[in-house]
Amino acid sequence: MKQVDHGPSRGLLAASALALAIACATPAWAADGPEGGQDEVQASASDEIIVTGINAPVTTSTGLPLKFMETPQSVTIIDQKRIQDYALTSIKDLLDQAVGVNVERAETDRTTFNARGFDVTNFQIDGIGLPLIQNYAYGDTDSFLYERIDIIRGANGLTTGIGNPSATINYVRKRPSDTLHANASAYFGSWNKWRVEGDVSVPIGDDWGIRVIGAHEESDSYLDRYNYNRDVIGIVLSGRITPNLTLTAGYNRQDHDSQAASWIGLWLYYSDGTPINYARSANSAPRWATWPTTEHQAYGELAYALGSDWTIKGVLTYRNYLDAPRILNPSLPPDKATGFYLADTSEFETNNNRVLGDLYASGVVRAFGQEHKLTFGLSYAHSHQLQYQGRAVDTGFGLGAVVFPDFNGPNRWDIPLPTYNPKALAQDQTDKLLRAYAASQINFTDRLHLVAGASWARLDSSGFNYGQVVDTSRSKLNPYAGVLFDLTSFLTAYASYTSIFMPQVEYDVNHVQLKPVEGTNMEAGLKANLLDKRLYLSATVFKTQQNGLASYVSQVPDPVYGTFFAYEGVDTTAKGFEFEVAGRITPNWDVSGGFTTLSLKDQAGADTRLFIPRQSIKASTTYTIPALNKLSFGAQLRWQSKVDTITTVQPAYAVLDLMAGVDVVDNIRASIVVRNVTDKLYYASLVYGVYGISQYAAPRSFTASLSYRF
Repeated sequence: MKQVDHGPSRGLLAASALALAIACATPAWAADGPEGGQDEVQASASDEIIVTGINAPVTTSTGLPLKFMETPQSVTIIDQKRIQDYALTSIKDLLDQAVGVNVERAETDRTTFNARGFDVTNFQIDGIGLPLIQNYAYGDTDSFLYERIDIIRGANGLTTGIGNPSATINYVRKRPSDTLHANASAYFGSWNKWRVEGDVSVPIGDDWGIRVIGAHEESDSYLDRYNYNRDVIGIVLSGRITPNLTLTAGYNRQDHDSQAASWIGLWLYYSDGTPINYARSANSAPRWATWPTTEHQAYGELAYALGSDWTIKGVLTYRNYLDAPRILNPSLPPDKATGFYLADTSEFETNNNRVLGDLYASGVVRAFGQEHKLTFGLSYAHSHQLQYQGRAVDTGFGLGAVVFPDFNGPNRWDIPLPTYNPKALAQDQTDKLLRAYAASQINFTDRLHLVAGASWARLDSSGFNYGQVVDTSRSKLNPYAGVLFDLTSFLTAYASYTSIFMPQVEYDVNHVQLKPVEGTNMEAGLKANLLDKRLYLSATVFKTQQNGLASYVSQVPDPVYGTFFAYEGVDTTAKGFEFEVAGRITPNWDVSGGFTTLSLKDQAGADTRLFIPRQSIKASTTYTIPALNKLSFGAQLRWQSKVDTITTVQPAYAVLDLMAGVDVVDNIRASIVVRNVTDKLYYASLVYGVYGISQYAAPRSFTASLSYRF
């Protein structure tokens, strides 16, 4: 919660990820224009709508409506079929399966993501930036509101103008369809998990439609005392006001409430360095530690078609995030001889409001015998965050400190609820981002293409944040260029370049804010579309240079807020290679997955960011037998190489999931997913591994479901 207690390796500026991009999703009613969306979707009377992946427009990387073979970057799409086959109702579980993306579950209710060696700072919904607060996902975002998830790894110079060149993750909302459809599902599984969900889309006349979505989930956990419940609702209205003017408006809300929510994790060693033996279910949080969160989003889009070639679109989004956690931070490792264990606890209250607006024009220009795509626009984002903190009353060990009764005893986590001081305002920060951008796809010939543009961004921040005055104003022009050459009708070579600009919130030992990160990102590769455009392959090499990236130096006591973490700017270089495959080998056999390898070096040439695995594999396959009531079975695999943070070592490991599903009768389908089939024991994350802190990941579990759809 409070900036100084987020952990020495975290804490990038929330506003540095305040990114607006070009809105990409098109209502079903507005698909007549260029690159519309209707021809990119397959549907049947008995199946859910499935985005094919290979041909679906991907605009997140450049702001242009480009397909896989036209995008000079690495692209992954996890579509609705994959989500349903493997019951990926949680965004964390979903992104676990994305090639090149690492999900860091360092705590129960706060998660970070990284790709290509750096934190993912660019999150979008329908192409509009709604980034995480301080790069954390709070609670557990539900995937039920979204039709698919696009992951574009690498540069983001056009879409955001600021942020890490790790990946851009775009959630594509479900929207009304032009036919009536509905589905309802019920799930049950390990640890008393149960879930119900419903999704109804109703056309209204010939030009309008409405879609209503809702889900409720409750579960205990493999972790002692931990449990949660989550509610999700969404409503979307879309249609034509005039033949050329379309409107889409919607609202969604998610409530996530948890008990015994952990903060930071478990100390893995006593103060003398002796390892501590924990059960896999060990949880450092007492029963009274809670982390309730609520998020509201309201949005509206107006799109006007200027003939058949050009569209003007305006998008306005409001987002409100609220939480009120009471959480405990293990301050010092326990003493083996005496069992003395000290922790720090506070109550918080956060209110984060964001307004994001985007106005742009996009279309086609015909010149020199070719068609060229162009988009340009302006965007603005305003964020205001208030955060209050109330630390535990001093009982003789300092403000906020609590002592566990006896760490070596049977009730080591059973401590009474402390008394807290009244909450006081600890953060009042305003961030404003203004952007102007332009992007183009220029076709020199039928085989040679240039994707180029630039994004100018200005970020202004003011206020205060846990004793630190916030008063910055930064601006930067980021150029972007990508060249593609069609070697054959199915094989394309490409290369791309962008500059990097990312303001930082970290401070040095003198309490001086670090300068923004600047640098470059380059990648090159080959893309292939095989088997009559059913199967997509890509191979990519990349290099990223980030100058002045915050790196933890020391921890300094702070009499008011607990601890001040000091950082220094370090030049960091990432190099790597990615291979990916996605699509269908046959009409009934789906495959996806890939391999990533990278090196991460600091300015002295030494390995850095040691918690990130240097090699990883993600693979998934599903086979369906239509003649046997659409019987399907499949597997997905995650593997990562050894991680050695000096203090803590995680050997290489693999996690295997299996699934099976069958139509019991028409329109009713039963499925089961077994996760971690081999019951592999491993750490959920080593983000804090260098400090000897982590917690175990989930053991074997199952989720069964019954779905009805028409």
